[in-house]
Amino acid sequence: MREQRERASQSARVVIIFYSMPKSRRAKVVPLTKTKAKGRDHKEKLISRIAEALTQYPHLYVFRVHNVRTNLLQEVRNERREDSRLFMGNNKVMAVALGKDADTSAAPNLHKMSKFLTGVCGLLFTSMPKKELKDYVQNIGGSVFARTGQPAAEDFSIPAGPLLRFPHSMCDHLRRLGLPVVLDKGVITVTSPTVVCKEGEPLSAEAASLLKLFGMQTADFRLELVAHWTDGVARKIAA
Repeated sequence: MREQRERASQSARVVIIFYSMPKSRRAKVVPLTKTKAKGRDHKEKLISRIAEALTQYPHLYVFRVHNVRTNLLQEVRNERREDSRLFMGNNKVMAVALGKDADTSAAPNLHKMSKFLTGVCGLLFTSMPKKELKDYVQNIGGSVFARTGQPAAEDFSIPAGPLLRFPHSMCDHLRRLGLPVVLDKGVITVTSPTVVCKEGEPLSAEAASLLKLFGMQTADFRLELVAHWTDGVARKIAA
């Protein structure tokens, strides 16, 4: 019996050893979303793809984007993938692909399109007839939320009173956005009328966030055809 008790006692002992790992061997946080800078290789690929498209499509348009949204542009790409190809990138790189003068022009008079590559714009290669493309582009668009720095499209104010559309947990967030609110019996309440933005004035980050929270889509996404090239003829498209 005594031997059995001693063996049981020994098996019940727990030995805990603390080991301090050297700093050099400790786990390090490695960001998985790290992105590489777009260098020379990226630019050369863009130029190469534009040169390839030039041999595949008879028409080239320079277009301007108003209130650009990547997801909406991707929808256009998907819809027209059978007959068109759309490029957006560094304007200077796209200009190099087309040619900056007659000596470097990738095709007769193609360099004349480079001067239209200003602002938020892109290149659209297509086999669509001109009228069909024009009608298609005119139907592209939709209301989107305005972003910080854009001119306000209209006046927007929030009256005093309860905000039943928001849960009580939003109170602190609304307060950080500059809205004078309190919790009154669990209901968020605006204590005084508040002007969020005035038409024509640049939107602050807080104003843009409030417009989004209140579902105010005051900006319009659309494409505008600026210039057209085909068969060695380049011309500006009248507004």
